[in-house]
Amino acid sequence: MDQKQEIERLHALISYHDHRYYVLADPEISDREYDSLFKRLEDFERQNPDLITPDSPTQRIGDALTTGFQSVSHPFPLASLQNSYDEGDLREFNQRIVQALDGRQPEYVCELKFDGVAVILKYEGGKLASGATRGDGEQGDDITANLRTIRALPLRIYLSSGQENVDPLFYVRGEVYMNKADFLSFNEERVSVGEKPFANPRNSVAGSLKLMEPRSVAKRPLAVVAYGYHAPGTEKPSTQAEALELLVQLGFPTSPHWTVVKDDKGVVDYWQKWQEMRDQLPFEIDGVVVKVNSFSDQKQLGMTARSPRWAMAFKFSARQATTRLNDIVLQIGRTGAITPVADLESVSLGGVTIRRATLHNFEEIKRLDLRIGDTVVLER
Repeated sequence: MDQKQEIERLHALISYHDHRYYVLADPEISDREYDSLFKRLEDFERQNPDLITPDSPTQRIGDALTTGFQSVSHPFPLASLQNSYDEGDLREFNQRIVQALDGRQPEYVCELKFDGVAVILKYEGGKLASGATRGDGEQGDDITANLRTIRALPLRIYLSSGQENVDPLFYVRGEVYMNKADFLSFNEERVSVGEKPFANPRNSVAGSLKLMEPRSVAKRPLAVVAYGYHAPGTEKPSTQAEALELLVQLGFPTSPHWTVVKDDKGVVDYWQKWQEMRDQLPFEIDGVVVKVNSFSDQKQLGMTARSPRWAMAFKFSARQATTRLNDIVLQIGRTGAITPVADLESVSLGGVTIRRATLHNFEEIKRLDLRIGDTVVLER
């Protein structure tokens, strides 16, 4: 085996073990064995720099971005979803769809609505070519270098034996998020060095993806979940359920908690189930997403100026808890900026024990007329 073949073999092997560790949470080798493989690849690439390719596992952290993010046009509109907070809106949504389909009741796919930052990924020849934020739905920021640092995201598609060839060009829609435990640890680290904590995991993700130095992004515990697949000029997959199954086959991290239901009653049951169980998840969700399963039905239903007619976000009510304000402490950041922070009687909210909450600025304290000893209501 020549060195080029050995490098290719190590690419595939390391990518396989990345998938086992970061996506399946079921590693097959020890950290030491993995590090040995990685070092072997680094040594080969050091000896043969002309054989280093963008999809190499060693290239997840590339050169720093120095000129700001470029704006890129999306291949198709990334429309926002219409929102619903009660069953009445959902029933009306279903009635409109049934009417538009000449009285036929379609199947729906129900998925968890991750509370993160939406992205779109482009794959050419089975390799990650680019990635961008959703932006305004027509254009977004090119954050390819930052997305490459997320270890669960495949840089190259390696098909298992017996699978069909990968589409030469396809797009994947997904959400970058941060697990609750990782977010808490990350915020504790920020506070320990005098930096301002993020208000919630979503803000932490958004701030991370805006960093201009991929090496800094790589130090943050970002995760990604894929939920959409589109290959121009092909008719497969033909349903959202098939698309989710295909994403798993291609090695993308997906949520296992989706289901196909027959009607709006099934949607309500799914929504109620996860409203009660959301605190048991290791990540934040703020609702569920309902989509007509058939892509041909989706095409027939079409879009409004802002949203697809075939999908809806069925949101949850906010969580609340009451506690006592013990003190207001001043936190000084590295730049000298002073941020007031509420020191609270410990309270559990959404499966997280909360002892502190940022008050943003002194004007906010005045607006709320906050005083030590007050009973306060927290919402998240």
